[in-house]
Amino acid sequence: MATGEWKIKQISVTSLHLDPKNPRLGVASRGASPRELIQLLFTHDKAIDVAQSIALRGFFPNEPLLAIREDNKFIVVEGNRRLAALKALREPSLLDGAIERQVERLARRIGNMDSIVKVPVIIAPNRRSTDRQIAGKHVGTPVLPWQSENRASFILEKIAEGYDNQELLDELGFSAADIQAARQTKAIADIARALELPEEIAAKLNHPRTKIFTTLERIFESTVGRGYLHVEPDPDHGIRGVTSKQEFLKGFKKLVTDVAAGRESSRTLNNNEDIKRYFESWNAEDRPKKKKDGFTPSDLVSGTSSAVTPKPPKKPEEKPKQASIHASILPKSLKVSFGNERLIDIRSELVRLKRADFPNAGAVLLRVFFELAVTHYLERTGALDRITQELKEKGKLQFDTPQMKQLIPEITKIAKAKLDRNDASKVEKAIKYDSSAPFTLSDLHAFVHQNSELPGERDILQFWLRTEPLFRLMLEKDETLEVKK
Repeated sequence: MATGEWKIKQISVTSLHLDPKNPRLGVASRGASPRELIQLLFTHDKAIDVAQSIALRGFFPNEPLLAIREDNKFIVVEGNRRLAALKALREPSLLDGAIERQVERLARRIGNMDSIVKVPVIIAPNRRSTDRQIAGKHVGTPVLPWQSENRASFILEKIAEGYDNQELLDELGFSAADIQAARQTKAIADIARALELPEEIAAKLNHPRTKIFTTLERIFESTVGRGYLHVEPDPDHGIRGVTSKQEFLKGFKKLVTDVAAGRESSRTLNNNEDIKRYFESWNAEDRPKKKKDGFTPSDLVSGTSSAVTPKPPKKPEEKPKQASIHASILPKSLKVSFGNERLIDIRSELVRLKRADFPNAGAVLLRVFFELAVTHYLERTGALDRITQELKEKGKLQFDTPQMKQLIPEITKIAKAKLDRNDASKVEKAIKYDSSAPFTLSDLHAFVHQNSELPGERDILQFWLRTEPLFRLMLEKDETLEVKK
């Protein structure tokens, strides 16, 4: 199917998912949660700049996101920074620390939040069909360049998916030299991470946006650098050693340490003369010697090489115990100090139901528990009778008792009066009937009454974390004073 035939749809931001395979995220994204992916994009990939642009100028409809349908989800394969910015502007609490506060300020500048409820998305038939667009946008004249290791990962991933060299050239524009460079970059990164290094140096190698490998590549691309390290280019392995493993690792470890520690950089190792000056400054015993031997990167990384001294197993460190997030729908710490028997019984079931095992049953029962808690609290404080009478006088009381949507404004007002500002804001976001907001009471309601998407474990936890201050106010605090009218 030609790209011109791909459909463009308006899709809600909450239904779009970040791509965990996005090369931009690199090794740091392995096993990361959606929230962690957003934090990574803000911390390391300037998603804050994108959020600022959206807050000031809006989302440009002529620049749709590019997505595929995978595992019955819309996965955005191009536009992850924009998607992260949209999600964070709608829900700044997805971020941590100073970035959260910065995004909160930006979100307040958006006059109409409904303008970023849905965005245009091009739907591609499959991941492979998007490779040409992604490669063209991020390799060559990129919007925001990938680091060299991310670029290499993309190329090698395409090879693993079945592209041959000619297809890589014809469809994605990668030459044989690009493929060789990708294999070399991966070899350098893998060998460097296999070294036994001080923790502070190893941490820099594992930083998701490290530029260390760019400098190391410059050495390996130089005939002078390869001469001192006794390695040669290899089309299948990236590099091949023409000395012993021990001699190469001796010199490579010093090189990696010097670059990671900032003693050398791409500025000081800019050309062959600089590289020669650098190696000649070493003590003679530190420079690798030529031996009648050889190796490939796998010999140094697989763990079978005698050149790589195996690290002794570390004893598990004693870590201070931290409060872990409960696995049940409600935590056992929530008590029903002021409530009827039904509330007590339902609470006892919800603290035993595991979110991961019973998300559907848990969601239904949690909604019932919330409505009973609200009704009982307003009745206990005297507000329910007043609201009932006001609705009756206006002819809006249909079933002798107010509907939950008619009680939400009152409970929101109470939250603002009795909770601190941050807690009140979280509560308001969670209980308002707004289908565009990230998992709210309206989603719980829709799950029961409409053919809506099933809630997940994270959805339930998210709802609890926002409504916890309200639940504790309603069920644990003695309200002897009448709620203000």
